[in-house]
Parts: sequence; structure tokens; C-alpha cells
Amino acid sequence: MKTLKVLTIVAITGLVGATVVHAGPNCKKDDKQCQKRVENRTAMKEIFQQLDLTDEQQSALKQHRKEKRAQMKEIRSQRQGKRGMAHMGAYVSAEGFDKQAFIDDAMKKAQTRIEKRAEGFEQTMSILTPEQREKFATLLKEKQK
Repeated sequence: MKTLKVLTIVAITGLVGATVVHAGPNCKKDDKQCQKRVENRTAMKEIFQQLDLTDEQQSALKQHRKEKRAQMKEIRSQRQGKRGMAHMGAYVSAEGFDKQAFIDDAMKKAQTRIEKRAEGFEQTMSILTPEQREKFATLLKEKQK
């Protein structure tokens, strides 16, 4: 019976340890962009924790994130199969490569992505009170130093 308890404790400890190890971000050691994104997310979380948000504000932010995830999921599903070399056929013909069309499409996608990020951030800021926005700006400037 004693052996069974010891084995159970060891098994649980091993599972918890494995979960903790794999629960972190999936960045490779040399992927600096991924590591920077994780650092930025962590910094933003810390800032929002210092803003003393009300339950209503926390709920509104949570709903906002949920809606953004749903939008992104929809966008990704529409793009399925249009990544990598799959979409390049639209720009290549017997006459050559349509560089301008490729650039125009890439710029349009980038502009849409930037607009979505700006709209999302604007919505997030609208949830905060003027005092919280002021504190947010101060904390953000401190983090950027």
C-alpha cells in the first residue's frame, strides 16, 4: 500500500512537471520575433493588472478578446490554401511575374491588418476610464524604457 502511494505521488509530480514545462510559449531558442511577442504580451498583462479594472471592465475586455479571436479564426479559414506558394500562380504567367500586382495585394493585406489592430486597440482603450488611460500611458512608457 505504501508503495502504491509513493508511485501515485511520483506519477502526479511527473505529470505536473511535464505540464509546466510544456505550458510555456512555443518559441524556439533562436526565434527572436516570437520571444519578443511573448515579452510584449506579458508586459501588457502586467500593465492591465495594475489598472485596477472593475469586474465590468474585465468582462468587457474578455468579450472583446473573444470577438477578436472569432474574427481572426474566420479570416484564417477564408485564407486557407492561399498561403505560401499556393497563391503565387495569380502573379506568374508565361510573360513573367506581375510584380506590381503582388506588391499591391501585399500592401492591401498589410493595411487591413494594421487597421484591424488599430480598431482593436481603440476598442480596448474605450473600455478604460480617463484616469486608467492616463495610468496606462504612463506604465506603457515605463515598460518601453
